[in-house]
Amino acid sequence: MLSTLKQYFGYANFRAYQKEVIDQILDKRDCLAVMATGSGKSLCYQVPPLLLEKTAIVISPLISLMQDQVMSLKQRGIRAEFLGSAQTDGSVHTKAQTGHFHLLFMTPEKACSTPLSFWLKLLEAGICLFAVDEAHCISEWGHDFRVEYKQLNKLRGVLLEVPFVALTATATEKVRIDIINSLKMNNPYVAVGSFDRKNLFYGVKHFNRSLPFVDELVQEISKYARKAGSTIIYCTTIKDVEQIHKSLQEAGIKTGIYHGQMSSKAREESHRSFVRDELLVMVATIAFGMGIDKPNIRQVIHYGCPKSIESYYQESGRCGRDGIPSVCWLYYTRADFAKADFYCGGLRTENQRRAVMESLMAAQHYCLLTTCRRKFLLNYFGEKFSAEKCGNCDNCMVSKRERDMSKESFLLMSCIQSCEGNWGLNMPVDVLRGSRAKKILNAHFDKLPFHGLGKDYSSNWWKSLAYQLISHGYLVETFRDTYKFVRVSPKGKQFIQSARPDHQPALILPLTDEMVEDEEQQCTTGGVGELNSMATLECEQLSEAEAQIFHMLLDERTKLAKSIGTAPYAVCGDQTIKKFALVRPSTKARLANIDGVNQHLVVRHGDYLLQAIRDLSQELNLSLDGGVNLQTANTRKANQVPNHKKLTPAKLDAWKMWHENGLPIQKIANFPGRSAPIKEGTVVEYLLEAAHGGLQIEWTRLCGEVGLSRERLSEIEGAISKVGSREKLKLIKDELPEDISYAHIKICLAMQNCGFSPEVTPPSHLDTLKADEFVESESGMVSTDTSCLDTVPEVEISVKIMATHCSSDHNEETSSLVVRIAQDQDVHPINDANVLSPKKRQKVDIPEESSTALEATESSILDWLKNYDEGVFMRDILEHFNGSKEELVIDLLSSLESDFLRTSSAAGVLSSGAEFIFQLRIVH
Repeated sequence: MLSTLKQYFGYANFRAYQKEVIDQILDKRDCLAVMATGSGKSLCYQVPPLLLEKTAIVISPLISLMQDQVMSLKQRGIRAEFLGSAQTDGSVHTKAQTGHFHLLFMTPEKACSTPLSFWLKLLEAGICLFAVDEAHCISEWGHDFRVEYKQLNKLRGVLLEVPFVALTATATEKVRIDIINSLKMNNPYVAVGSFDRKNLFYGVKHFNRSLPFVDELVQEISKYARKAGSTIIYCTTIKDVEQIHKSLQEAGIKTGIYHGQMSSKAREESHRSFVRDELLVMVATIAFGMGIDKPNIRQVIHYGCPKSIESYYQESGRCGRDGIPSVCWLYYTRADFAKADFYCGGLRTENQRRAVMESLMAAQHYCLLTTCRRKFLLNYFGEKFSAEKCGNCDNCMVSKRERDMSKESFLLMSCIQSCEGNWGLNMPVDVLRGSRAKKILNAHFDKLPFHGLGKDYSSNWWKSLAYQLISHGYLVETFRDTYKFVRVSPKGKQFIQSARPDHQPALILPLTDEMVEDEEQQCTTGGVGELNSMATLECEQLSEAEAQIFHMLLDERTKLAKSIGTAPYAVCGDQTIKKFALVRPSTKARLANIDGVNQHLVVRHGDYLLQAIRDLSQELNLSLDGGVNLQTANTRKANQVPNHKKLTPAKLDAWKMWHENGLPIQKIANFPGRSAPIKEGTVVEYLLEAAHGGLQIEWTRLCGEVGLSRERLSEIEGAISKVGSREKLKLIKDELPEDISYAHIKICLAMQNCGFSPEVTPPSHLDTLKADEFVESESGMVSTDTSCLDTVPEVEISVKIMATHCSSDHNEETSSLVVRIAQDQDVHPINDANVLSPKKRQKVDIPEESSTALEATESSILDWLKNYDEGVFMRDILEHFNGSKEELVIDLLSSLESDFLRTSSAAGVLSSGAEFIFQLRIVH
């Protein structure tokens, strides 16, 4: 399973829940996977057909989305196609029913209208699963209900023994139950991942729909659109779409447009140009929501409040799907909240109208929040977020003014109570402002003692206060049909009872932007602000030269994609290009070793990419095979939101001794100047607090000292995703092996906060400090005290070539040959648990050779190595081939590696001969 993952998708490990879902599918069990956009839920249905060599049917709501997915899969060497009205290849239908494709996409309409004969032929060829993507469309309680999805359960009677797999990024518990019932799932395996998109910044701002605001928005986008990736602007009306599109084009920004009144051909062309990075910005209605599978979108802007939290999460979820920090801004007006009749018009059932009203109210509450927006979103989907602040939304990053609002709150709640809860907010607000409208006079509300007492504040000011009180539990908003009602909650009644007209208990509340602007009578309502002020762009964590080569490589990727007729992201993602800029690999093996690089990319485009990397590195005076070098890593931004809290002298001294003086943790803990030694774990805590305070930390060195390898980091990250909370250390620890400590978990969390990835840490075979005091090496027990290695930097070169000896009866016998390059000094090699051979490797007894100087060639190396199953040291190879220089031998090994990658990938089967594993390690 892991080899398939690496071969086709370029990843060494699965993310949270992926493997569990795949295992259940392989056991033919129905599954429901609710996983955030960008979490990799599509792998759940893409891997099984590759393992079983059967067809997976995938139901997708939009043809454009299917086309994007098929394009990406083909670039990975996967046989994929779609059936539908846009399919121009007449042979696809015939090939599909014979089981030719790994993945076959179709719309629900197409699936239900496909004749029975097609399904029977494909069943005979083999169907491994029936996946329903965007499964929330099935549910009447979902935000994007489609009747056609309800018909899919009819296929259960045809596709017997075929597991049904439903996948969605947005489903509340009510929607999940509806999906299971609608698809008639039998005892399904339900996986609900975390909804927390940590790389996304969320911001909301009130604005006025006006030309000056549009001009300001265009000006802000134009500042960095050309260097910050793609942008989507979602509008609630076609008029807004056309206005913003025109303004952006006039500003010289390459902009596309997408809405329902365009012809199908025009929409397809606009979609295609945006996906292929020919356009920088797409201005669209929500029709563009699910129809985009582009991972490098850096900004999603909502020009108007969406109709539901599910819609907003779905649309904003298009942003930063590759994991790079990205920005989501939402601009709203009060008029957006008065569209209940519009959204409910034409709905058939009371359930659908109720669902729309509940969703619209939740979206309104989100816009008017003064507390953490991420916490609200996660709570909405049933996920607990224990922290009060996330540190990556506007409310958490910008301090709001607070004031004692007890008097105003008492007036508003008392007035609402006097109106007996039979009205929405407009009536009590109008009463407070002294209105003498007919409805107020008829209800005799002008006689209330509160009439006119709130005329100093605007209507919107009072409504902002009301939603503050709703969010804090003093008021409750309900609805009947499409009408909203507000009443005082038990908590609010308790406040009223404890107060008097001339004295109320203190009630400190933050002031919203609307309230501040109203009080100060400023004309700043609707300002855009800096769209990118809260975001870390992908090049921010790179040095100047690395940022240059990153953008140059993006251009090279675009040229390559254009030459082969595909989208740039389908070649490889921005994250992978970023790793190219950091590592700058010189060989195909090192290219293949980068996470995100699949076999198809290496074989088809490896030469082109390596040549581009060589040329650009030379142009910028950058060395090749730099890894994620420490010099670069240490100069990167340490934290997105620095905490300027002063460190205590003890903590600052510990950091200085470790960072500036280069002392290892053990020596700091037992420093002679201390009155008593401290625990090494305490030193680690001090260093983490220093990092949190914005001080520089060499993460590679720290991870090396505490034995935190890439593999362990991956395990910890998987556990964090599975638990769904970064604060629940005990639950995270319970998901991990015993040798992973709380200190390891805390370091991983700190690295995530600082934007560092596992690539900066050493692999497991170079751990220099274990949980125990000693580790077993090939020659016995070796101390892991790193103090003796202070001046011994370690460099790893890992090249793998597997060798299979084919006998005459075609049985395969695999042996692992390990080549070690070790300098002759008192450093013991450490066992590598990842080597295929289970035997413990030992130094090979090399028979004495004649004094004749032997020269190394590819064939002579292969022939000689076949004699040793247990592995050999590099010094033994150099001693044997004493007629060749060390540099020549290493070059020959690299050449063998390149030949292997080329020949082994050509047809998926190795030719007769040998397939070797070389594990090269240099310890300098």
